[in-house]
Amino acid sequence: MQKIYVFPGQGSQFKGMGEEVFGKFKTYTDLASDILGYSIVELCLEDPDQCLNQTEYTQPALYTVSALTYLDRRQNASGNEQVAYFAGHSLGEYCALFAAGGFDFATGLRLVQRRGQLMSQAPRGGMAAVLGLSEETVRRLLRDQGLDAIDLANINSPDQIILSGLRDDIAGERTRAVFEQAGASYFPLNVSAAFHSRYMQDVEREFAGYLAGFELQPLSTPVVSNMTARPYPQQDYAAILSGQITHPVKWYESVSWLLARDIHPIEELGPGTVLTKLTDKILKAPMVIAPPAAAPTPAPVASPKQDTLFMYGGQGTQYFQMGRELYQHNPVFRQQMDACSALVEAQEGFSLVKVIYDESRRVYEPFDSILQTHPALFAIGYSLTATLRAEGVEPKAVLGYSLGEYIGLTVAGCLSWQDGLRLTLRQARVLAEHGPKGGMLSVLAPAEHLRQHPELYRGVELAGINFADNFCVAGAQADLARIKRGLDGMGVICIELPVQYPFHSSHIEPAREQILSILDGIAFSAPTIPYYSSTLARAIHAGDLANARDYLWRIIRQPVDFHGLIQHLSSAGNQSLFVDLSATGSLANFIKYTRPNHLKYSHSINQFGKDLSNINILLNEITGRSGE
Repeated sequence: MQKIYVFPGQGSQFKGMGEEVFGKFKTYTDLASDILGYSIVELCLEDPDQCLNQTEYTQPALYTVSALTYLDRRQNASGNEQVAYFAGHSLGEYCALFAAGGFDFATGLRLVQRRGQLMSQAPRGGMAAVLGLSEETVRRLLRDQGLDAIDLANINSPDQIILSGLRDDIAGERTRAVFEQAGASYFPLNVSAAFHSRYMQDVEREFAGYLAGFELQPLSTPVVSNMTARPYPQQDYAAILSGQITHPVKWYESVSWLLARDIHPIEELGPGTVLTKLTDKILKAPMVIAPPAAAPTPAPVASPKQDTLFMYGGQGTQYFQMGRELYQHNPVFRQQMDACSALVEAQEGFSLVKVIYDESRRVYEPFDSILQTHPALFAIGYSLTATLRAEGVEPKAVLGYSLGEYIGLTVAGCLSWQDGLRLTLRQARVLAEHGPKGGMLSVLAPAEHLRQHPELYRGVELAGINFADNFCVAGAQADLARIKRGLDGMGVICIELPVQYPFHSSHIEPAREQILSILDGIAFSAPTIPYYSSTLARAIHAGDLANARDYLWRIIRQPVDFHGLIQHLSSAGNQSLFVDLSATGSLANFIKYTRPNHLKYSHSINQFGKDLSNINILLNEITGRSGE
């Protein structure tokens, strides 16, 4: 018989827990006490110093009791019992990963001990339960009532949402009134910090560094992640585990996904019955989970026969439905997109994948809200990278164009993908709030045309040169409209780019200090593989990143010289295949029109669909395997 085991999180602890298992596993309790530096048995059964409810003690105590409860259940299980999935609520996820073989008991205890210590030291914050409203309604109220400094920490059931934020925001009478007037019950919780919110970013970053010192093992049984409400990857899942600290616990969706697998029962292991009660509630109104699309049989991974240079495009290459076929059929692409979407949702309050794959939107419709397009482009580029890496393709070098520089820095090892996406989100937010309005125009003519017609181009500036017969200008919308009319009259083709800001020009300078503030708390490492900047038209080095403010400002303010960079790489005899991992394949087209003597180039996806076919063709080209 197959079943599902779930493990509770913080809040389920009580004095006396573990009494039925401690005596059966003295070796483990002694080990736990040695690691922690105090008696775990005394803490749980007697709590003489009344510290069981303090986060740094609660987390290792709950982990120990739940892990031993699982070991006891495993010892007494009948021979025909099989566990199909594990899951855990917040802290309980560590018990689930232990049960699935991700790490041994001692490693898991050390991880939760450090997690508890860091979370207990987090700046003061607050949390509150909202009962009686749906997730959608709660998000709408936060948005419409100007409460966007509050995050959703837990989505526990159809009508039980936990909020997290600054103490004054959570405890404020206005916040309570907003939800009570909407028909909800509102209960502030007795916690010391804003768990599972943007306010835990420093904790996540420090914990990720600690986690990097441990080797996580492949999972023998699937574990459903709080962050994605889908199973963890079998291996290389450290980023999801650390990311859980700042992301909402999607328990309602997780249990609904498990219920859709039609495996029963879902059994809670550990103190209390909180998850059992939530499961009973979710059973009455589970979230509708779309059935998984049947994936095509993957081609065997072959060793690359061709060195590759990955390229990432910037703002203006986005469109609705980009990568949709991959999201439906490729589990690696989907998982990375979901992870990016979860981070965006935690910080900005909307589901990125729901925005991109909104079935009511068409590819050709305008998609230009910078709060959405910035993270969407990052997520697409990084998810395409994950897809190729899963096929054994690692780039020998990377190249970034404008916003694509953030993705390139991530792939080159200068940033974690989480920090790269955070930079992208912060930049979008700053521009939305402080950026001067304007736009960009792509002109199909040599850059000399700009100098030959100064009166026509009055008020705008050169923003980039893509190839010999294509340049971009940036400026105010009125000037761009006037220039477009003039160019139309001259028979010169020009295209308005789907951007609302005059990037790569002096027009952006009033927002300089606000833009540079996005670097707070983020440090760059030296690239581990060559990284080429389209702004600098050369490879960057550690010295460029040592002054991160200067580097960041240059890639936003300075014109892009993609044409100069490609000419430089061509003259240097670069033999790599230049792989365009932006959504349109525009960078590959720029190389095509540059007409370099020997550079090879290809693309991954574009707005015309057939993503799976395009990826297979690309892999055939890289690996030399025969086509289908």
